[in-house]
Parts: sequence; C-alpha cells; structure tokens
Amino acid sequence: MKFAFRTLIIFVLASLLIQSCASVPTPLIPTPVIPTLEMPTATKPVVQDPPTLVPATATLAPSPMPASTATSAPTSRLNPDPIRETPASLMLHRKNAGFDAVQFVRDFIGVLKQTDLQVTTYRQLAKTPELSVVKKGKLFIFSIDDIYLRYPIDPSVKEMIGLLLGAGYPAVLGVITDGSSAYPETVDTLRTLQGLGWEIASHSDTHRNLADVEKMAPKSVYPEIKASLDKLEAALGLRPITLILPEGQMTRGDQQIKRSGVLWVVGINGGTRYDSRAAYYYVGREGPDGDAQNTLAIMLKRFSP
Repeated sequence: MKFAFRTLIIFVLASLLIQSCASVPTPLIPTPVIPTLEMPTATKPVVQDPPTLVPATATLAPSPMPASTATSAPTSRLNPDPIRETPASLMLHRKNAGFDAVQFVRDFIGVLKQTDLQVTTYRQLAKTPELSVVKKGKLFIFSIDDIYLRYPIDPSVKEMIGLLLGAGYPAVLGVITDGSSAYPETVDTLRTLQGLGWEIASHSDTHRNLADVEKMAPKSVYPEIKASLDKLEAALGLRPITLILPEGQMTRGDQQIKRSGVLWVVGINGGTRYDSRAAYYYVGREGPDGDAQNTLAIMLKRFSP
C-alpha cells in the first residue's frame, strides 16, 4: 500500500514537472548582428606626425642664410679707407750666371708656406677689391718679367712656373710683345696659365724705359703701351689691365698712362699704398735680397710695417 502511494506521488510530481516545463517556452536570444561600418574614403582619418608645439613666447628663426665669407662682404658695408696697402710683391727674372732664380723660388715657396699670406694677382684684386680690406697685410704677389711673346719661354722661367703651379700659387707674367709674330708654344702656355687664374700683364711692346721714351717723344708712350695690349688681347683673348714698367721707371706725366686704360702700373720704388679712387694704381715691388727668408722679411717690413 505504502509502495503504491509513493509510486503515485512520484508519478504526479513528474507529470506536474513535465507540464510546467512544457508551458514555459525557452526564450530565444538572437545572436546580435554587428553591422559592418564602411567609412567613406573621404572621411578616413589621415595619420599625421604630431605637430611641433611652439611656446607662445618663442620667436621663430628665419631660414638659415649661407654663411658669408670675408671676401664676399660688400665694400659699402665694410666702409673701408680708400687708401689701400699694396700687397707684398716679389719681382723675378730668369736664371743667370750670378743668381739661381729657380732655387730661390723653391726656397721662397718653403718660407711662404709657413705664413698665413694669401697669394693673389692684380687682376684678382680688381675683380674683388674688398680683398685688400679683409686681407689687409696678408696678401702676396709673385711676378716674373721678360717673357717674349715671339720666342720660346726660357727654360728657367718654365721651371719657376712649374714650382709655383705645384705650390698652388698663381703669378703675374710680364710679357714683351716686340715684333709681329707670336710663338705658338708660348701662346699655348700663356693661355693655359691664364685659364688657371694666372695674370698676363703687359711689359710694354719694345721693353724701352718709358721715362726715356717720354723725354724724347711724350706722345709715344701711349702707342708703346697700346701696341702691347692689342697684341696680347689678339693672342690670348683677354686684354691686360696691368702694365709692368720696363726697368720699373714711371713716366713723369700720366695722361698717356690714363689714355691706355690700364688699371695697375707696376714699378719698383715707392708704391706701398694706392688710392682706390684713382684712375689707375701705381704700386711698387721688391726683388730678391739675399736668401728667401731675408727677402720676405724685407718685403713685409716695406709693405706691411
């Protein structure tokens, strides 16, 4: 009896449980659909580097300008004295029995290399006149005279030219233009050196002392200079602006010099200063005096006291 009752109770409870489960539907939880968001191309964010923040008190520096060099400074800004120092200028000639010019130049280069002097030419000074201001007392000029346009260049002069080229030093070559012809090899050499920054100067046409020419025929000075300038321009394609006076002698009057149009007139005596406002500049030179060391000391005492 008890067993039948228990069975009945279990059966009833099971029936109720089944009914209860059947009456409560299992809720369906839909899987959420996440839409794919497509951003229009135009609105895609652009990744940029973070901006540089500048404090409100900061001053923006302008774009850097190229560093100026001493030789590019305008003369007007330098406000220089128009009276300029003549560069220490060395006068050389070909080797002779009493003087070995080649060995002297070799020794002189060695001495000069130990200084802070800058080797230049008269033409370069004309092109950059401020150089005489910013390099005051620090300029040097080599000049070699008595090169004939119609003859081969003397072997000792060629050796000196080679030494100066090897040292990286330009020079001024004084050329005599006597005659109506030009030696091709000489012309080629002078053209090459001119292209390397050397200066070809007139040493007159006939190598006559212009002071003597002036005494005999004052109006003959101009034709003497002009003939030389014309021949050199025809041979080399560039008209000289420098006259190296034969025997270093300046004329008493200067109208014939002015008429020739040269800018530099190179003598020997005096000429340690020149007026940059003048129509032309007379400047002096110094020849070898003893050994190279002594010569340079004398030159610097004379031109840069």
